[in-house]
Amino acid sequence: MASIRDLKKELKYTFGELVEEVLLYNLVTEDKKANTDALIKDIYEAYDAFVKKINAHRKEKDKNAYFRKLNEEIEAKVKDFTSKIEALY
Repeated sequence: MASIRDLKKELKYTFGELVEEVLLYNLVTEDKKANTDALIKDIYEAYDAFVKKINAHRKEKDKNAYFRKLNEEIEAKVKDFTSKIEALY
C-alpha cells in the first residue's frame, strides 16, 4: 500500500484534472453552462467525501482491505465523471 499522503496527492491531481477538463469545455463553448456547474460541484463533493474516507482509516482493523475497496470506489467514480465529461462533447 502506498502512503496516505501519496494517495491524497493522487486523488487531488485526478479530481483536479477532471475539473480542469470541464473548465476547458466551458472556455470552448458556452452552452450547457448550468450542467457544467453542477458537474464541477459534484466532482468537488466527491473529492471531499473521499478525503473524509481516507482520513477515517484509523477506525478500520483491516487497513489493506479498506484501502483496496476505497481505490475501487475512486476508480469507479472517476470513470463515471469521465463518461459525463465525454458526453458534454
